[in-house]
Amino acid sequence: MAATVRFGLLVAMFQAMTRDRTSAKKRGRLRTFLDRAYGASGRDDYFSALRLILPSLDRERGSYGLKEAALAAALVEALGIAKDSPDAVRLTNWRRGGGGRNAGNFSLVAAEVLQRRQGMTSGGLTIKEVNDALDRLSASDTRSEKASVLSSMIKKTNALEMKWLLMIIIKDLKLGISEKSIFHEFHPDAEDLFNVTCDLKWVCEKLNDRSQRHKRQDIEVGKAVRPQLAMRVGNASSAWKKLHGKPVVAECKFDGDRIQIHKNGEEIHFFSRTFLDHSEYTSGMSKFIKENILVDRCILDGEMLVWDTALNRFAEFGSNQEIAKAASEGLETNRQVLSLTCSL
Repeated sequence: MAATVRFGLLVAMFQAMTRDRTSAKKRGRLRTFLDRAYGASGRDDYFSALRLILPSLDRERGSYGLKEAALAAALVEALGIAKDSPDAVRLTNWRRGGGGRNAGNFSLVAAEVLQRRQGMTSGGLTIKEVNDALDRLSASDTRSEKASVLSSMIKKTNALEMKWLLMIIIKDLKLGISEKSIFHEFHPDAEDLFNVTCDLKWVCEKLNDRSQRHKRQDIEVGKAVRPQLAMRVGNASSAWKKLHGKPVVAECKFDGDRIQIHKNGEEIHFFSRTFLDHSEYTSGMSKFIKENILVDRCILDGEMLVWDTALNRFAEFGSNQEIAKAASEGLETNRQVLSLTCSL
């Protein structure tokens, strides 16, 4: 049964991938894991594993609210060690790592600390149990609550498993295999479908049979679409050559938040680059969109910025959330107008 797949099996694949030198071997590891762990009987549960392999693409689970510094503090509390103890100092000063060879890599520094406090034997957690624990971690509001969840995880894992759990929480696995390759090994049409839906769960459910091809799906107003990113080139001459002599319009690059606005009649969504729907922009921006965008259905993709009416210029980077909050609370400021420089 797919629900009984051990997290240790996934960890073994991760470890093997870090040793493999070629992308082909890494892709083969993934294919073998998916076939062994799920196969025909477990096709309905691919998402439980893929959301751990591609944690940055999982929007079903909310944010953990744990970057390295906060995660270090939560681990110190979870382990029940004094804040001034050598291990606590190593965790909180992970960038220096006590001068060790793993300095600068939080997960490896944490693994060094955990190795001295955890046994070598796995607690036998299943992938489902890991996802349940991560759901609880995401739902926890305070550091003490998060530390309690981490403490429970530490008791049911060994240091190697906990290292990979921390990397999943940070959403940086460093497997040396591209997201594109992972998608392709899962299903030939997975990347295309994800790009127009930004919904990993839907992709896993829709493409659970690798032998069945999926008809190319168009973008849909109301569902986040993966934004197109600019290609980096070395100089202006190289950029010009990429355009193949076509007419172009160049504009000043404004530094705001990349936002995708979906207008579907009276319904408006504000999607970030990470596919999250930022409803906090509704109060400050929806009326402006409805009054100025005359078509009933459209998608706008561009930079969201704050316009300072007193200084008659765009406000500094990072003002969006502050002004959105003020607008939602009905507060009067000189920075009430949210503006969007966009591509259609």
